[in-house]
This record gives sequence, structure tokens and C-alpha cells, in this order.
Amino acid sequence: NFSLKPGAQNNNLRVVTPTQQQQQLPSSPVVILSHGYLGSRFDLYPLAEALASEGFLVLSPEYPESLADSFDATIIDPSSGEIQTIIDRDMITNQLLLTLKQTWKVTPTSFGIVGHSLGCGTAERSGDDSWIRVCLAGFPSSRGKGSKCLFVGSTNDGAVSVNRALSVLSDNNYVSLEEDRIRTMMAEGRQLPTLPPKASLIFTGADAPNHISFLSEETNDAMVDFLSPLLPVARSLKIPVLDFDLYQLSRDSRACGDVVVPLVVGYLKQTMNM
Repeated sequence: NFSLKPGAQNNNLRVVTPTQQQQQLPSSPVVILSHGYLGSRFDLYPLAEALASEGFLVLSPEYPESLADSFDATIIDPSSGEIQTIIDRDMITNQLLLTLKQTWKVTPTSFGIVGHSLGCGTAERSGDDSWIRVCLAGFPSSRGKGSKCLFVGSTNDGAVSVNRALSVLSDNNYVSLEEDRIRTMMAEGRQLPTLPPKASLIFTGADAPNHISFLSEETNDAMVDFLSPLLPVARSLKIPVLDFDLYQLSRDSRACGDVVVPLVVGYLKQTMNM
């Protein structure tokens, strides 16, 4: 557990909680954040705040594989005692969309979804080809010609090898972005040029991000503290632990976010007509 405090200092940022469900929310572009295996709804909160400050309505559901364990994914039939339903990612996403429209009375002007790791599969399955997708440290979308997707990966990803994505990127005509140019533009706070509808950025080099560098510093630090007794053993025995052993040494969430967050925000603003 950790204390989560808003990081964005922007008067345009509006946080909507369940107690405000009956309020009439404005029509706006909607972005769903889909965390990975063992992740939580907090994993991408710096991106959520950055998007919200730009006028997006951002939804960050928690899926059943989360270590936060905020709900029981198994529904038992009270009469028989047998398993009635097992809640999965698609059920949660679909129910969230229904609640968005029917309960919160939101009229989305467009949809986007950002997935990390396993969440990239959720991004691929959700919605139709009009949805804008961003896939981080997972697999790029292989939807048809009219679809749009930004893929961001790293050669230092020890959980999902970026090499497994290369054929999908090639077969689906993704345009490769130059890492040095993007890093320089983000560091200088310059506006992004018009990005291709299907674009990819692959970090390379010794200081390239690992699998969980894309997540918030707070969630990563909390997980490293929780797993710290096991990480040296995992490292010595080369046991995969979703790169938490690598992150214990790199501590590079902020450095990664300084590039990835403005890149994703800029891409979604362009493709979702903000």
C-alpha cells in the first residue's frame, strides 16, 4: 500500500469518483487504461493525470489478476454453492462502458485504450477499428488498415521480448519513430510533429526501460519493497519476476515516463481529434 496523491498541477484536471455518478458529465473523448498481469488501477496514474489535464475522460478499471485484490472475481450461486460466474477482463470493460453511458450519462466523442503487457491483449479485443490503441511493453495491434495504434517497447524488456513484436510491426506497416529525436523533443518540451496512424518506438541501449519501467514510480517501489527478500535470489537463479529484479537496480520509472507520457498524450490528442 502507498499514499497516492495527485501529481498533476492543472486547474483543468477533474477527478470523477463513484459518488458523483448522477452528475451530468460533458461529452468528451474517453480513454481506458488497462493494466497488466499482477498490476493495478494505479499503474498508469501519471498518464491518467496528464490525459485528464488535456480534457480526456480517463477510466482505470482493476482487472481480476491484480495483486490489489479489491474484489472477488468468482461469483457463487447462493442456492447451489457452485461457481456461477468468473469475472474476466472483457466483462469488466463491457460493464464499464455500459455504466459510462447509462449511469454517468456520458456521450463519448471517441474512444482510446492504453494497455501495458497483458493489457495490450485487452486493448486489442476492446471496441472496434475506430478505437485508438496504445500498446506498452506487450504486443502491437494487428487490426486492419483503418485502425490506429502506437506501440512502445524496449530491447531491455525481460518479460515480453520486443523481438516477438517485430513481425507484427512489419506485416502491419508500422512506421518506426527515431528514439533520439523523440527523447530530445520530450526533454525540450517541444510539440510533436504529426505522427503516423500506426507508429512504433523501440528503446535500445544499456539504459533502455525494462518491462515495468513504464509503470508509476509509486506502484513499482511498493512492489519492489514487497518482493525485496526474493529479488536477489531470483536474480542469481535467473528466475523471471516481470523485471522487478531489474527495476530494483534501475529505478527508472520517472525517466521512462518523461518520454512515454507526453508521447502517448500527443499521439492520442492527434488521433482522437483533441
